[in-house]
Amino acid sequence: MQKLVLVCTALVCSCGVKQSKSAEGIPLDKVSYASTFHFEVIEGQEHVVVDEPWPGSKEKKRYSLDKPLKRIVCTSTSHLPYFELLGLEDLVVGFPNVEYISSEKFNQKVQNGTLLDLGSGNSLNMEALIGLNPDAVIAFDIGTESNTLGKVKEAGIPVYYNSDFLEQSPLGRAEWIKFFGAIFGREKKADSIFAKIESDYNGLKQLTSQVKDRPTILSGVVYGDAWFAPGGQNWAATFFENAGGRYLWENDSTSGWLELSFESVYERSSKADYWLGVSTVKSKKELSGLDVRYESFAPYIQDRVYNYNKKLGPKGGIDFFESGYARPDLVLADLISIIHPQLLPGYETFYFQQLK
Repeated sequence: MQKLVLVCTALVCSCGVKQSKSAEGIPLDKVSYASTFHFEVIEGQEHVVVDEPWPGSKEKKRYSLDKPLKRIVCTSTSHLPYFELLGLEDLVVGFPNVEYISSEKFNQKVQNGTLLDLGSGNSLNMEALIGLNPDAVIAFDIGTESNTLGKVKEAGIPVYYNSDFLEQSPLGRAEWIKFFGAIFGREKKADSIFAKIESDYNGLKQLTSQVKDRPTILSGVVYGDAWFAPGGQNWAATFFENAGGRYLWENDSTSGWLELSFESVYERSSKADYWLGVSTVKSKKELSGLDVRYESFAPYIQDRVYNYNKKLGPKGGIDFFESGYARPDLVLADLISIIHPQLLPGYETFYFQQLK
């Protein structure tokens, strides 16, 4: 069974870690925002290292960059935009739950048979997977290594862990394009693409740096008995701040999601200026149909409710959850145009739409 070599801390210390250049001459340790992966050279061999493959993991995953991967199975729609940005759609030969894909290009691959559906639910069709003979499976894991990924490894197929979802900043998550560029031998292109996204994002951020009026922002909805809202250090909260807004839980120290009572949310945010992000609903009527109490919030009354489901895939997949992580510049532009429209006159939103 093919195995990936894990190098212990002692070996790293004894041989030293130094800056290296890739085959395209790009410094491999050039990571500015991402905190969950980095590049290093061990005994002359270039590696990309995933520092936290899954939440709380103490084990790093090291992947050699000596031979670019050519046939890939992905397991999350959020991986697909990196392939599109790099022009490498043809490398993806298998994917589970293809009905959730929003991308036109990848849906076309499904239709013409060049992207195989590997099953629904939380498991992979192992027989079909093995038949594809992929170089690797790019996977994510939210707990410990799953049984399914264990079976993939037992079949001799390397698993490359993508933990971009653990990044706490928009640019940190988008910088994972450098991980993909490295393992596919497209470092130079990945670096160039990210540099443009970074420049555009920071340029937009600069637009709002001096605004004095910072509208208050509410986010989330009730699921079951709790209102789920981004924590104050969450990826979404960073967007709200950078867009020139004042998120009403901005002082919270949580990087994940808050589970709040309806009453506490109402007390703090019933008079918010904007309500951004309301699950999958497409209209105010649909929103109030879920809970009539929503009608008493000021943003609902004043038609200032916006959702991120403007762009949908052919089977209803929300593109925001597919490409939005890789394109924080577009997300930020959308939010600025909503809460500070005078800063981006004539701009048409990409992901967000006003609910009527």
